[in-house]
Amino acid sequence: MEAPAVLRLIGIVKTFPGVTALDGVSLEVKAGEVHALLGENGAGKSTLMTIAAGALAADAGTIEIDGKKLEQATPSAAQRLGLGVVYQHTSVLADLTVAENLLYCVPRVRRPEGVRESAWIGEQLGAVGAVFDKRTRVSDLGVAERQLVEIAKALAQRPRVLVLDEPTEALTAAETEHLFARIDAIKAGGTAVVYISHRLPEVRRIADRITILRDGRFRGTFAAANISEREILALIIGRSIERAFPEKGKVDRSAVPAMVVRNLANSVLQGIDLELRPGEVVGLAGVEGNGQREFLRGLAGLSTVSGEISVGPAPVRCSDPVAAQTAGIVYLPGDRHSEGLFLSLSVRENLAAIVLDRLSRLGFVSSRLEKKLVDGQMKALAVKAPSAEARIATLSGGNQQKVLFARSLAKEPAVLLADEPTRGVDAGARVELYRVIRDAASSGAGVVVLSSDAVELQGLCDRVLVFSRGSVVRTLKDDEITEESITGAAIGADTARHRSAAKGGDRAASLRRLLSGDYSPTLVLVALIVALGLYTASVNGKFLSERSISSLLFLASALAFVSMGQLVVLLTGGIDLSVGSMTALVVVVLSFFAGENQGASQLALGLVLAFGTAGLVGVINGVLIRGIGLSSVITTISTFIALQGVALLLRSTPDGYYSSSVTDALTAQIGPIPIAFIVAVGVVAISEVILRRSRFGMELRAVGSNEVAAYRLGARVNRTIILAYVLCSLFAGVGGLLLAGQVGVGDPSVGQNYTLQSISAVVLGGASIFGGRGSFLGALAGVLLIQEITSATGFLGLGTAWQYWLPGGLILLAAGTYSRVRAGGRGG
Repeated sequence: MEAPAVLRLIGIVKTFPGVTALDGVSLEVKAGEVHALLGENGAGKSTLMTIAAGALAADAGTIEIDGKKLEQATPSAAQRLGLGVVYQHTSVLADLTVAENLLYCVPRVRRPEGVRESAWIGEQLGAVGAVFDKRTRVSDLGVAERQLVEIAKALAQRPRVLVLDEPTEALTAAETEHLFARIDAIKAGGTAVVYISHRLPEVRRIADRITILRDGRFRGTFAAANISEREILALIIGRSIERAFPEKGKVDRSAVPAMVVRNLANSVLQGIDLELRPGEVVGLAGVEGNGQREFLRGLAGLSTVSGEISVGPAPVRCSDPVAAQTAGIVYLPGDRHSEGLFLSLSVRENLAAIVLDRLSRLGFVSSRLEKKLVDGQMKALAVKAPSAEARIATLSGGNQQKVLFARSLAKEPAVLLADEPTRGVDAGARVELYRVIRDAASSGAGVVVLSSDAVELQGLCDRVLVFSRGSVVRTLKDDEITEESITGAAIGADTARHRSAAKGGDRAASLRRLLSGDYSPTLVLVALIVALGLYTASVNGKFLSERSISSLLFLASALAFVSMGQLVVLLTGGIDLSVGSMTALVVVVLSFFAGENQGASQLALGLVLAFGTAGLVGVINGVLIRGIGLSSVITTISTFIALQGVALLLRSTPDGYYSSSVTDALTAQIGPIPIAFIVAVGVVAISEVILRRSRFGMELRAVGSNEVAAYRLGARVNRTIILAYVLCSLFAGVGGLLLAGQVGVGDPSVGQNYTLQSISAVVLGGASIFGGRGSFLGALAGVLLIQEITSATGFLGLGTAWQYWLPGGLILLAAGTYSRVRAGGRGG
């Protein structure tokens, strides 16, 4: 009995400006099969699957998942019908931990909770061969490890259809074997797998059927057993390929070296030597993590190393990328999106970026010279783009890679360093890039290539250095360079290293997690608060009096609520500069309803009006930012001015005194501790639990971490951001209510400093202004430190200016420290 179709795409059409990406493509995938989808970069494979996943709307056509029509083009709708995706460019959330990524992506109904939760997370990671700690923040993982998290969370959703888009590009052979074993298991359970890859041996091994696209059109579906690799290649590129790798040149071993490296070392490298001749292509091999990438980046000046590097006769200062590039060393990064390309700029701007000195006259870029260079390089490398002015993010991966090569070659390097030069590139483009690498060598450059593909190293390189434990354990030359010898040398030398590294690395990893975690800033701030308090008390004993403590905590209460609201918005990557005016408006509005002769019903009406206004302002801010697309800075500055104007219109001068019963209630204490502060601490604690454990809290951080990835994972991005601004305004409203208890009169000028103070507090507390990171506990600690500084300056007899200098200096110090600590943990 034939298996039913669980994914049907019928007549899919998708056009972009100047490009028809898909032209009436149909595809049928059956339950329990691995269906490979092949084609060159730009053929439409990823676009087709992005449409199937609901992340992109088709111009025409029908999508059916497990027999049900996808009515709404959203990722969440496709996921509900049973489609999961592992994207080529991972949609993991960098600012969340590995465990949080899994918990966020998998609905509660498909995973256990409570005591079984931790074991379940371990099972999902173990199933794909991941050995890193689930508490690790994803930003601290390498590319391959992030890919394993991406695969684990997709498999954990137990989809009816699983789309794997280039899943093994960053994986080792052992990790690939784990993945294939999992694919076999879920295939046996009836799940359909759509497998997109440029690695034809993998496709031939794992696929049951193969569908080929070219130029956005369907070229046929075939049983994998009935079609040869040569036939597949001919269908993919529209012509036959006689030879994948160009002829190797003859290296003159007596020539002056293009680059000499002596004793290059750091915490990973054990002292590497290399003499690179002009025209020579040297490959770097080894199981990931054995030092080959650190060596390549050390040559480029991108990591801290000791030793000697010289290009020609001239020495090159180590650990200085500018010095390396000036000397003629050009680095082509392995992760083109994060390190190579300026995605918001055009092809022209990307291509000319590192040769602007050659194109400039009197400090201005010559359009004629720039056009000549760009047109020549695009033609030489056959870059397919609507024009040189097209945004590079719209190009296919292969064409983006060609632009990177074109830019590197435009620099006329003496030494070209290429990290995974064909990662994510189709078979046809690979052949072209191999030719480009060989042409660069033939022109006299020395080339160093790092690749995880042993076949690529065999076909391309004159020598291959195999790394293990930070050392070169074998050098292969001439006929010794075979796939078997490269793989055998790498695997045979590496086993002991990984076993011992795992034992010694736990303590360092735990320390790194602590230092880069969201709570380390809180601990630092608490230490500063205690130290400043003890010092001030030693100078002036009245600082720790009951009255002083009560005043400090009450003043901190209002700012704490405003800062909590600011943090909610900051977590999404936005900012709200209107909170100061919002607090002032609440103070003014309530002053009309809280006088001595007004009762509880009027006060209740005033509260409804005040908080209703706050909620409306939040909605307006959110809609202007998400609906119209205004920046958060422009929007909230405008709102700040408007609210200030409304407050002055209602009360041009301070007026409308609050009744004593209202101010007494707002300023009530238990001993020296204001009740308002106790409430603030309680709200902070509850908010922190919500931030870490609830779907909404994770969604806030997910959106701020990577909006596109969060959307692909089913986040309702617009709703989340609008709600964040509403919550921010409501928190500011509570701050305004407590401020009313302090001032006791409808004063339109109060609260304006809360805008900058709230931002200062959350930044001191460890929040990232780019979104995704922060904690309510840190924000509260930041508030207490700022308020303590304000109070302590008076007791210490310092001028008012110190109330600004000290927090400002601490913010700069904190922001710099947090950035360095967080960057230090990032994987390569």
